[in-house]
Amino acid sequence: MPSVSTAYAHSILSYLFSLGFDERQLLASSNSKLPDIAQSRVSMSEYISLLNMGAKLTQNSLFGFELGQHIQPKDYGVLGYLVESCENLSQAINALIRFDALVADIGMTKVQQDKSCTRIEWIAKSDDGKQMILRNTTAWVATVSKIIGKACKADTITFAFPLNADEKAKLEAWFKCEVIGSANANAIIFPQDLLHIPFSSENKAVFRALMQVSENELLECEGHEEIKDRVIALLQAHTTLKDCNQQRIAKALYISPRTLQRKLKVHGTHFQQLLTEERKARLDDLLRTHSIADTADLLGFQEQSSFTHAFKKWFSETPLAYQKKLMRKDY
Repeated sequence: MPSVSTAYAHSILSYLFSLGFDERQLLASSNSKLPDIAQSRVSMSEYISLLNMGAKLTQNSLFGFELGQHIQPKDYGVLGYLVESCENLSQAINALIRFDALVADIGMTKVQQDKSCTRIEWIAKSDDGKQMILRNTTAWVATVSKIIGKACKADTITFAFPLNADEKAKLEAWFKCEVIGSANANAIIFPQDLLHIPFSSENKAVFRALMQVSENELLECEGHEEIKDRVIALLQAHTTLKDCNQQRIAKALYISPRTLQRKLKVHGTHFQQLLTEERKARLDDLLRTHSIADTADLLGFQEQSSFTHAFKKWFSETPLAYQKKLMRKDY
């Protein structure tokens, strides 16, 4: 069942208390009891109810946005301090993909890159997610801004829900970029060079220790592994599939290739199968704009002949014949 850590949910109550609301008001507004903070996890439905209660009490349709600005490392638990100890944003994103479910198993993160920008897309596990998505997006930007300062600047922020003119203006003033409502996805789009700006808080010793703690926590959290989805997300995040082998992906997930192989087997798949699916997903776009030799290279094949052999197994025809069909369709 989708859920969040109690600390993540409790930070909502703490914020409301700081605004002057008391427990009696919270109980009256929620029309039910508040989540039991003695438990280790709070269900996603309870978490969303807390956020919606905050929006109702404050009469603020951007309550999640206001809350996200006040995010603290302790709200993320171990993951917050792990992110701060990373070398750069690229390493931090990999850590988030790996361990985000420890804090909030309420959505799926996808990362896509091209030559100039990176796109982080977040797919919520609930349709009633406006406040949750606002908090998630704002907290992400606020956390990175605290670490790398003014260099943290997005190109565009998109939300899948509608925004009125006032909401859009407030969000653009804080994010300092274009904000689009009623978009196809919830996403943060930022320049590629942000990925490699060194974190001033980097601490390799702390990073290694927190990685181990996070790994142990993840192993204890039944139902939060989703290793298949994380491998797919990492494959999709690479602009090319050159050198995108099992060893490299395992390293990005901070596990051994053997452990990755074992975990994928539980899901009834293996790394080569996921790589093949990603290669097939990119085929049409690449063959429309690249030669067969370049397509083979961008898909991570050592030789064009290896690509041709694999292609025949997939489609029972040559890449050249397939490419000609694509071109005829386009015209």
